[in-house]
Amino acid sequence: MRRGLLILLLLVVAGCESGGKGENTAAAAGGIGGIAVGGLTSNPAVGYAVGLGIRTVVEATLSGWFRSMTTDEQNAIAALAGSLPAGQPHPWLVERGLPFGWRDSHGKLEVTRVMETPLASCREVMFTLEGREGEAPEGIFVATACHQGRGWKWAAAEPAVDRWGALQ
Repeated sequence: MRRGLLILLLLVVAGCESGGKGENTAAAAGGIGGIAVGGLTSNPAVGYAVGLGIRTVVEATLSGWFRSMTTDEQNAIAALAGSLPAGQPHPWLVERGLPFGWRDSHGKLEVTRVMETPLASCREVMFTLEGREGEAPEGIFVATACHQGRGWKWAAAEPAVDRWGALQ
């Protein structure tokens, strides 16, 4: 039993990067769990139901985690945009405290336009998301950050890519 749980844990951890937002990890965990339960109960329907449940839980958990990491990036970019004058490039960084800098994000940003109206104070920023050392940037994005009651917050970004998901 312990060996099976250890193998399942290793598969989940190893698969976190494959599939972008954890789809492959969830499928593997659900498949392994379903096969194990189906074999223990000798009932494939129970195994299928348990496997589907495991997959759903793992997918929802990983999706929420990745969404919170994206929110951290957006909040860091918005806060920095609120403190910079237009036309001044500046590096941005989000450190997550995970081993080996895993999932840390960084790049450069520049406020390209300041929009002051009686209703809102907003800034348009152009920013990059840098790849690993020596790689080209993963993309160049344009976003809008607006001042709200508790500071600067993300308003919108272009291009609207899968990376930002439902937070767009």
